[in-house]
Amino acid sequence: MEKNSDLIEWLYSNGGPIICYRTATELMDDATGIDIHHLYQEVCECSEVQRWLDNLGRAKNIHGSKDTDAENPLAKLLEYGLTANNPAFNEKILPLFVRLPQSYHPITLSPFLIRAGYYQNPFIVDWFKGRLEGMYNAARRGTYDFYLTDEEASKVPKAWCGKPIYKPEYDQEYLLPTCYDFYAMAYSPVDEPQTKEVIEKIIAYLSAPQFQWTVGGYQWDRKKKRCYAAGRVYLACVNLQRLVLFMALGARFASVRDSQWFKEGLEKLEGYRTTRGTYSFPRDLLIEKKNSYYIYGGAHMGLGEDRRMEKALELESTFWMMKIKQLMTV
Repeated sequence: MEKNSDLIEWLYSNGGPIICYRTATELMDDATGIDIHHLYQEVCECSEVQRWLDNLGRAKNIHGSKDTDAENPLAKLLEYGLTANNPAFNEKILPLFVRLPQSYHPITLSPFLIRAGYYQNPFIVDWFKGRLEGMYNAARRGTYDFYLTDEEASKVPKAWCGKPIYKPEYDQEYLLPTCYDFYAMAYSPVDEPQTKEVIEKIIAYLSAPQFQWTVGGYQWDRKKKRCYAAGRVYLACVNLQRLVLFMALGARFASVRDSQWFKEGLEKLEGYRTTRGTYSFPRDLLIEKKNSYYIYGGAHMGLGEDRRMEKALELESTFWMMKIKQLMTV
């Protein structure tokens, strides 16, 4: 198999319901003769989708590492091809909108809701506009000097002394792009030239080595006299565990494709090409781990294949590689 078209046909012929559906609807140039509705029904009826729908319906928390913390089943079902057009999916998402305005919920929910098709919801529109404005301010500023000096940090509570503390302006006027923001921008359907320009500026800012190498840090709440963790994993910084996820997000943007981290990532993934042209990543690049963060740790990158089967990783790896390459041409 030398051509991408051969690999796409191989995926369709050998994959389970989710890979077959996504291959037909996302990778094929011409799906004439394929019953897309039937493929979608098979996705909706498969046990994997039903399990994650149940997890979403039982969500008590929005943010967390459990399979029943809303951000994880929501993201997982999106990777399985479900959107707001699916009645069962929609039914379980609607109650989350009641909790959306609460502290920290917008940033952990809105990006996934944007991808799901709820991007015209007034609250989400306002949230996204505000995030872009704050991140654009930071990008235009163009500095990567995020942290208090030792002298400035002298009044930080003892428990956090010696740790990197963000300057107060990065809690207010300037917003650093987080992994959630990266996801939101990647799936935002905005067409306005001005907004697209703003997003590209932010993406270029986070793609720079100075941002990618930042250590992360703590936000200091002076009123409550404590600091809150906002570490590197919270920012839009690539790491090994979420390399495939970030490659699939970043492939959409020219500034990312030109960046050092993306080129190195692509070279790494190409290194896992098999002798017959497919790809087979190691498990630590396509993690599927119970009760773990999807976006912090890339821990739910499976596509419904039975990992007990020898071909499962090869199918999932090849799909992700074909998807990344397709996105690079958009």
